[in-house]
This record gives sequence, structure tokens and C-alpha cells, in this order.
Amino acid sequence: MSEKIKVNDLRSAIKLLKSIPGEIIETDVEVNPHGELSGVYRYIGAGGTVARPTKEGPAMIFKNVKGHPDAEVLIGLLASRKRVGYLLDCPPEELGKKIYHSVENPIPPVVTEKPAPCQEIIHRASDEDFDLYKLIPAPTNTLHDAGPYITLGMCYATHPDTGKSDVTIHRLCIQGKDELSIFFTPGARHIGAMAERAEELNEKLPISISIGVDPAIEIGSCFEPPTTPLGYDELAVAGALRGEPVELCRCLTVNERAIANAEYVIEGEVIPHVRVQEDKNSGTGF
Repeated sequence: MSEKIKVNDLRSAIKLLKSIPGEIIETDVEVNPHGELSGVYRYIGAGGTVARPTKEGPAMIFKNVKGHPDAEVLIGLLASRKRVGYLLDCPPEELGKKIYHSVENPIPPVVTEKPAPCQEIIHRASDEDFDLYKLIPAPTNTLHDAGPYITLGMCYATHPDTGKSDVTIHRLCIQGKDELSIFFTPGARHIGAMAERAEELNEKLPISISIGVDPAIEIGSCFEPPTTPLGYDELAVAGALRGEPVELCRCLTVNERAIANAEYVIEGEVIPHVRVQEDKNSGTGF
């Protein structure tokens, strides 16, 4: 590499991988987000649950997604330890130590009052043409999926009693033009506990969903109790991984914050006492 590329968002992560031969490829061939995105990538770099050893290949950018002329889709960003090592500026064999050190030495996020990149273009649910199906190029990976899924959305919320915030990954299914479902495992993960408490209080839980962020945030958000107990903001792990705090911005329509340099942010509320049918194939072989 001819220059040291500092990674602090998705765009700089892609720039870094483009500087390393064999770590990322692009295609301009049109693909349908219904089945084809995952169907193509399985032959490029997807790991499998059937054959061992797990297949390793480059990340891939789809630049021509049917129905989404202004969007691109990236797959496989974190699909190999070697690539994660590049993205965290750490030898693959030292990743565990670096992440453990970051958990033990967190750097909390900060709120910036500067104009946020994620708010350069704004779509409101009250707009006549607002439609999540058209705005988000989310893939439907199999015929058995309930709908298009956002599988790497960084969900950020605040506990209604303690005021403590956290970021967690939950699978999200687009259920309507302005409706998402979010999957919570009862008694698990931090935001699930926040939603349960809000429901006990018969209150809505404000939430932001940041998509397309610094890979350090995606990695940091995967921790659970007891490593990071309820009340521990895992954005602080990402801050420690980078040696500087993650910047948040204030949401425009709900009382919450979002990751300022995300590519997309969805603002909303988790509605109490509402359940919807959804399912996603995650069984062996899919």
C-alpha cells in the first residue's frame, strides 16, 4: 500500500480494501435483490455450513441493483479473519487480544452538533412517495424469507429507566412502506431488554437503525452479557478499537441518536404489544 488509509467509516473501509489486491471486487451487471444477490455471492466468497473448510473470497460490491438505481450493495465485508485484520489494523492472530483490550478500555461515543453526513438526504414517512421497499436495497435471500431483510443494521436505543444506551444488531424485515419488524430473543441482548421494559410501561421505544458504518462498530456491537452487561454501550468498544470516540448525531424525528457517518439511518419506534409473523431461513445449507 502506498498510503496509510485511516478507517473510520464504510467508505474508508472500502478504500482500504481496494488498495489490497484480492480483497474486494465490483460488478456492474444488474442483479435482482430477490435471490440473486446472495445467489451470486455464494460462488464468490460466501462461507458455507455444509462443506469444510469454509470458503474464503473477496468482498463484493453490486453497483447495479434492480429497482434501486442510486444504491449499491456490499456483501462479505467481514467474511474472513484476514480481511477483519486489515480493517482493524491488526494481525489476524492478534484480533482476540485487541478486541478484549477494547472491551476493558472503552472510549464512549460523543454527540456532534456538526452537520451529519447521514442527514444530507432526508426522506420522511409523511412524504407521499415514502416506501422502504424502494429506498432500501435489502435482499430477500430465499423463497422462504418473510420479505427483504436488513441483516447488519446497528440498532441504537436507550433504557427507559436508567437512561443508558447501547447498540446491537437485530435482524429487521421490511413489512410495509413505513414498517419494519425487529427480532428479539426474550431475555437476551441489550435492546431487547429495553423494549421489554418499555412494553411493561406501555411506552414506545425510540430507536435508530444505522446501516453502512465503520466495521469496528459492527464488531463491537456483537457482545452480550456477561462480557458487556446491560448498561454498557458497545459503541465504546468500537471507540477503543479506533482510539477515538464514535460520533453520534441527534435524530430528526425521535428522541434518540444515530451514527453520524452512516450511509443510511432509519428512525422509528418499537411499538408495545404488537407482534407480527416473520421468518428467515438460517438453517443448515442456506
